Amino acid sequence: MKIKKNSAFTLIETMIALVISVIAVGAIYYSYLFFKSSYQVILDKAAMSDSGRVSLSVISKDLRNAGYKDINFSRAFDRKIEHVDRYNGKEFDSLVIWYNTSPNERLRIRYFLKKHPTGSDMFLAREVVENPTTGSNAKLRHCERYRTQKNCQPQNIVPFVTDFQIVLNDVNGDEIKPVCEKDIASVSNTAPLGRRGSCSTAGDNNQEKVHTVEIYLTVRSPNPINKTEKKYRIENANWDNTLPPDKYHRETFYISVYLRNIVKI
Repeated sequence: MKIKKNSAFTLIETMIALVISVIAVGAIYYSYLFFKSSYQVILDKAAMSDSGRVSLSVISKDLRNAGYKDINFSRAFDRKIEHVDRYNGKEFDSLVIWYNTSPNERLRIRYFLKKHPTGSDMFLAREVVENPTTGSNAKLRHCERYRTQKNCQPQNIVPFVTDFQIVLNDVNGDEIKPVCEKDIASVSNTAPLGRRGSCSTAGDNNQEKVHTVEIYLTVRSPNPINKTEKKYRIENANWDNTLPPDKYHRETFYISVYLRNIVKI
């Protein structure tokens, strides 16, 4: 009589296979986490780069239009550009640009940092007002209902911003201060359409001396992407400050724009 032998794993072989399987699954899982984290870092940095460059493109377009006056515009045109240093008592600046879009319409473009409705994060806001000096005809753009001016909010052109600085230079490259309008040197969120504040005659006249405008925009990553907390030092023409350590990544974008409609040739 022949005895038939059945092949099988021994207990030791089973344990070895189990250990190898656990190691393999663990390696695959941690590889997945690593590539997912790396992919998120790439996405966040790409988002930062895209939003920073697009926003500078938008600002530069408005700056090149600063001071443009339609040939058929008959009303007074003494407003061209304004720089508010340390806007609203903060470290950040504000920029106001004026120009025509038709013989009967005038625009005031204002850039400033504003808090998100939820949380303490700041975003770069772009507020557009049509005919801001003509009383009841003044209209804010970007409203839920334009005709009734319902739920008007400035555009959010960069979602996470750490710093926004403006430097206005003359033809020799020297910084000019102040540069403002006689009746809107102080810009307030509470009265976006009317006239407010005061400005010296020198500050008002300095509008005509602005040759180039430098923009410094520091953008923060949407998510914490650094493995350890890091300190960032923001240093530019108007501000030198070390931020508290955190895991967010930051990049500063810069542009210099020639004011073709203001410069006297």
